[in-house]
Amino acid sequence: MLWMIVSEDSESGPQLRADSALMSAHWDYELSIKDRILAAGSLRSDDGETKIGSLLIVNVATRAEAQAIIDADPATQAGLRGKITIHRWNMAILDGAVQD
Repeated sequence: MLWMIVSEDSESGPQLRADSALMSAHWDYELSIKDRILAAGSLRSDDGETKIGSLLIVNVATRAEAQAIIDADPATQAGLRGKITIHRWNMAILDGAVQD
């Protein structure tokens, strides 16, 4: 099952994102679970530069597993995440291709 995790940065977001050790740990974590990730990336403000959150689409069986993935992220543990929303996602079109 696919789960879409959208998180908004906390008020500490800019300072935490400036911490290269934290962002490296976050990236290493995502690479360690890449077999369960369909898509991942930062959300940006309209200027296209300012990071304001993140999107993660994971393929796991349950909401609890999706929650555990975001909870285990070093960036989450450091306080980067503010509001986190998790929804079941039904893929209809991916990269221009209609999905069955």
